[in-house]
Amino acid sequence: MPGMLAVVLAAGASTRMGTHKLLLRLDGEPIVRRTAREVCAAGFDAVVVIVGYEHDRVVAALEGLPVRCAVNADFASGMGSSFRTAIEQSGDADAAMFALADQPFVAARDYRRLLDTYRAQQPAIVSVRYGEVTAPPHLFARPLFRELSELEHGARSILQRHADEMIVLQFPPELLQDIDTPEDYERAKTLFSSRR
Repeated sequence: MPGMLAVVLAAGASTRMGTHKLLLRLDGEPIVRRTAREVCAAGFDAVVVIVGYEHDRVVAALEGLPVRCAVNADFASGMGSSFRTAIEQSGDADAAMFALADQPFVAARDYRRLLDTYRAQQPAIVSVRYGEVTAPPHLFARPLFRELSELEHGARSILQRHADEMIVLQFPPELLQDIDTPEDYERAKTLFSSRR
């Protein structure tokens, strides 16, 4: 496994959407494919997509992209299981960035900022703040992989514990548009159409 790994977390069951949100289309392509494509374009050495719910359909939506898919059979237990699956796939990676598959407004250049910041300064964590909100993507250096593998849910506890070893990048608040509900999806479609 090469040095810099990117992980796309795409295992969830989309319970608030009522259908598999990652397979909904934005600008002509499934949301999960759009996110993975942008991550692939950011310059990481390898990209792993953690799949779970309806994983066959998600894997099919990613066909042709330079990614590896890893199935998290325990996805229903929470996001911690996806972190564990990712760390199992990390090989000898120096660091791993974790992105959410349902953040379609974060682009390759944004993911690249985390990669470039880590390469230049080698902090334990590169984190992102959208205005006042801290949210993924986050990049973690290898010494934190064990803590990541022990998470039950998200990584907030690790961000808090290692705040003094962290570089925080400021992203525009409008990029923080995850898609959890039908209303989120309609808003995202409107925003995408307005950007053409």
